[in-house]
Amino acid sequence: MELADFLLTLLSSAGVSAALAGVLVFLSRNWLSERLRHSIKHEYDLKLTHINNELKAESEKNAILLKTSIEREAEKVRLANASISQTQKLSIERKLSAIETLWDGVLAARKNIPVVMGFIDILTEDEYSSMKNHRDFQAMVGELSTEKITQMYEDNVGSRERVRPYVGEYTWALVSTYQAIILRTALLIQMGQKDSEKLNWHLDPGIRQLLNSALSESEVAEFDRTRIGKVNWIQRKFEFKILAAMQVVI
Repeated sequence: MELADFLLTLLSSAGVSAALAGVLVFLSRNWLSERLRHSIKHEYDLKLTHINNELKAESEKNAILLKTSIEREAEKVRLANASISQTQKLSIERKLSAIETLWDGVLAARKNIPVVMGFIDILTEDEYSSMKNHRDFQAMVGELSTEKITQMYEDNVGSRERVRPYVGEYTWALVSTYQAIILRTALLIQMGQKDSEKLNWHLDPGIRQLLNSALSESEVAEFDRTRIGKVNWIQRKFEFKILAAMQVVI
């Protein structure tokens, strides 16, 4: 009995010890697991904080670079717009000045048109050839000189060439053709002192070519139907067309 009790007591103590050992192992394992989890979490939090700080710094850096880039591009656009605005302003000023110069040439041709051209404008086509012997015609043609004819183009040939790029080819051609017609008509009348055929200026091939280059067929036909005041008809028709062309440019 004593041996049995001893063995029972021993086994009981061994069971308790085993149980206690098991508890200790369980507790130790949980403690180590918890320590390991906290250690990993702490390391993860540190890395996450470091990464977040890096990302924040990189984001702020990129934001500054983007802002700088936008401001730089905005400045380029501002300078470009200012440059374009200034260029447009200069272009407008040049065009308006060119139109004014060209119109001055038209007014010069009108102001200095020979008096004899006003005289023939009160005659019909049938009376052109016979006016050679008219007393007033002889007196007016006698006053017609190359110098007076040149006054119609005073500082205008050069001016027309200078402003040509700003008024457009059509406007420039209209003014040039108009002045060429007036000039050739004056020269033909001057030559009519010796050759009465020249007095039929409206039939001159050069005049016809100039008219056909600037007027439509219906306008040329209207000119041919005009029996009196042909010079004035040319003045009115060309000035109207020139002003319309200039208005387009303006």
